[in-house]
Amino acid sequence: MTDNTDEFALRLSYLEKADPNSLAVARLYLEMASNHAAEERAAALEMFDAADAIFSRHLPTARDAAMAGLALSLNNRAALEIEAGEWEWAVDAACQAVELRKDRLRNCVGRKDDRERLDLGYSLAALVLALQGAGKLELASDAARDGIEVLGAFAGMRNQDAFILLTKLICIYADLCSRTDQLPDAGVLLPLAKAFYGARGKS
Repeated sequence: MTDNTDEFALRLSYLEKADPNSLAVARLYLEMASNHAAEERAAALEMFDAADAIFSRHLPTARDAAMAGLALSLNNRAALEIEAGEWEWAVDAACQAVELRKDRLRNCVGRKDDRERLDLGYSLAALVLALQGAGKLELASDAARDGIEVLGAFAGMRNQDAFILLTKLICIYADLCSRTDQLPDAGVLLPLAKAFYGARGKS
């Protein structure tokens, strides 16, 4: 864990005194867990479990905030498991994060969905890496294609984070198609090429 352990402990002590089951406590557990390195996996997983339990408890009363927290926790758990080479656990966590973030994107009514779309892209990218590590290359290819489709809405837009992630997924998808003797889905890639070309023409 990073050297701000004392700061985390003080914040946690204060928040737990106010309400040990609050979303603020869950978010702090999540932050603490996400700061652990792969070799501290067991301690990190305990904190992820604690965060997830609180987020789940708030789903009936504060669904949007609780779902966002739970999805981020599962996403970061998947990243930890990927780093540790625990592929099946990584696949499970990433799958759950993807489903939660798909739900958030579907129900993003009345506000711009860029944040939810990008979050889903990150979770799909984690799922791709987890499936690839587990040797499930065809499923990884399918997940990469899904990620490209989700992030395709950013093609031609000036969103650097989305552009970097989309570019990485396209490269991974092409490699996976080659390794599984598949042809890349032109129906997914051609609209991106047109969007990028159109944006270039406007600059």
